[in-house]
Amino acid sequence: MSNPYDSHNRKKSVLGPTLKFKGELSADEDLLIQGQIEGTIRHKSNLTIGEEGKLKANVDAVYIAVEGEVRGDLRGSTSIIVKDTANIEGNIISPTVSLYEGATFNGSITMKDPAEVAAAPKPAVEKPVAAKADGPPASSDTNDVASEEAPTRKRRNSRKSASAA
Repeated sequence: MSNPYDSHNRKKSVLGPTLKFKGELSADEDLLIQGQIEGTIRHKSNLTIGEEGKLKANVDAVYIAVEGEVRGDLRGSTSIIVKDTANIEGNIISPTVSLYEGATFNGSITMKDPAEVAAAPKPAVEKPVAAKADGPPASSDTNDVASEEAPTRKRRNSRKSASAA
């Protein structure tokens, strides 16, 4: 009897079409998912979501090939391939992405290294300045653009007041 892991000297696992799984799934060998997974997948090798596969999960893997249905975000550290039978609702982050004609995809694609995306600074959010208890706000924004509307200033002041409370 032959060893099922001897194919091309790589270990492979298959989660069949009758399998239903909820939770966090992780593995080191190549994996083909034909069943239904709900949760999180953290994978250190190649992952294929087969035509019968249905995921409601966020997926992190080295290489991801999608032939089935995914509802969640995909992060591939090497590459993501979306085959013509795929149906994805979620975001894709990977250095290389291939979308086959006929695939259904609703989301965004970021073609950067996932580690680079995670480490990127978040967009600057205007931080309110605390107001002094006995006078005008600590900010000296008296040289604001002349066309700025009063309600905007009032809104800013109300945010400043709210943060001081």
